[in-house]
Order: sequence, then C-alpha cells, then structure tokens
Amino acid sequence: MKNLILVSILILTSGLFSQAQTVRYFEFTTDCGHGNWQDTTFIASTSNQILIDSVLANLDRPLNERKFINGPIDYGNGGHNHNATHWFLWHFIPNQWNLVELAAEVCDGCPYTDLDSDTAYWVETIGYHCPWSGQPVREVLIPTGVNEQNLENEILIFPNPFSAQLSIDFSSNHLFSHCIISDILGREITRLNALKKEKLIWDSNDLTEGVYVVSVVGESEIHSFKVVKQ
Repeated sequence: MKNLILVSILILTSGLFSQAQTVRYFEFTTDCGHGNWQDTTFIASTSNQILIDSVLANLDRPLNERKFINGPIDYGNGGHNHNATHWFLWHFIPNQWNLVELAAEVCDGCPYTDLDSDTAYWVETIGYHCPWSGQPVREVLIPTGVNEQNLENEILIFPNPFSAQLSIDFSSNHLFSHCIISDILGREITRLNALKKEKLIWDSNDLTEGVYVVSVVGESEIHSFKVVKQ
C-alpha cells in the first residue's frame, strides 16, 4: 500500500513538473532599417511561467505599448530561432531573457545584419542582445515554423534510426531546393543540393551517435524531421 501511494505521488509530481516546464515560443519583430528581410523577426523560447504570462499580457496591448526583449545570447539557433527559411547563428538563452521598458544602445542591433555577421563578437564580447524594436508579436505554436510530419508520398527518410548513410527520397511534385542537416541544438552540419533530384544520400560516417534534424527546404515551405544515428 505504501509503495502504491509513493508511486502515485511520484506520477502526480512528475505530471505537475512537466506542465511547469512546458516550453513556449514567441516571435518578436524588429525594425532595423537595413532593408534585409531576415532582420524583420526572430524567435525566443521560455518555460518560465511568470515570463510567459508577461509576454502574453504584452500581446494584449497595442504594439507601441509593448516592452522589449533583453537577455543573454549564445551560439546556434537553439532549434527554434529563425525568420522564415533563414536560421540565425545565435539565440536568446531560454529562461534568462526578460521584457524591459527600454533598451541600451550597447546591446542594440539587428538579428541578421549585425548578430549573424559577427556572432562571436556579440556572444563573447557583448553577451547580451536588446533590440530597441524587439517587441513580441505572436506566440509560435510550432517553433520551427515547419511541417514536422513525414508526409506520405512527399518525403521519405530512411532508415531511421540509421548508422552510416541516410536516404532522403522526394516522391512528390514539390520543388525542393536543398536539405539542411543540423544537430539537435540547431547548428548546421551540412547542406545538400536537392534541385532536380529525386533522392539524396547523406554519408554520416564522421558523425557521433545522437539526434539530428533533416530540414527539406522548398520555395515556400520547410519539412523538418528528427533522425537518430546509432
């Protein structure tokens, strides 16, 4: 009986903890003035419920009354930071960023024109990002902004799990331009040309075991799949 009660408590506690740790993703807008479309938005994530409530409350306000994002950044897109088909080389560290009333000039910059162009400087020297126009505009339910289902008759990726080689088979009328292979943190490993091809073979002998992401990029869509190397 005692064991049954203990198991029940553990299950209940685990469920509550999982709910408390649910990651939410929010898109922020920027107005950099450089004319690059990649600078227009970026995405940040958090599982901090207080911060989530703060962002949601800001989304209920007019845009000119919303606060600005401010926080430490790190290398890689974190598996979520992108604008359409462009994946950034940096991301806000989850649960360490916040919303503030004003941004300082020293950490103000454009996500693509500035941070992507000199990521090492921004991560290692500045350490923070506080775009003066970085205001929340919406919650992103699918962080990658892509279709993560392996849709029948469109894209077939096999075997999964795999060991040495992975086949990417395009059996649809969709026009795909390239495939991006990245690790679970969003760091790009390689890029494969997919134009006018029905199948790609990825040789992964040099990679360690783990989870990777295959993103198949089309003209206006991305299909993303998790694969496991054993």
